[in-house]
Amino acid sequence: MAKTSKTPLPAPIATAGRVLTAATYQGLADVPPEMEWFANLGNAATRRAYQTALQDFMRFAGIELPEEFRTVTRAHVIAWRDELSRRALSATTIRHRLSALA
Repeated sequence: MAKTSKTPLPAPIATAGRVLTAATYQGLADVPPEMEWFANLGNAATRRAYQTALQDFMRFAGIELPEEFRTVTRAHVIAWRDELSRRALSATTIRHRLSALA
């Protein structure tokens, strides 16, 4: 027979006061998903590599604003992959660039 916990679930969260102001909280809710994702990359080298890859794709596709990534289709990605191959980049580099774009 399984033991039952005497602590009611969900356990209450102790708070010492609000850390985020209402304005900061709302401001974070307004961050575009594209920027939120990029800011979540903790490693500086990874962030630089992804930034390089994204800038390369943006030049290739003529993208100027992060929001324009929403219009990218699989065909765009395949065309860029083929362009990376034409540049004689290694398979590893191409995979990394495609990962950054994903």
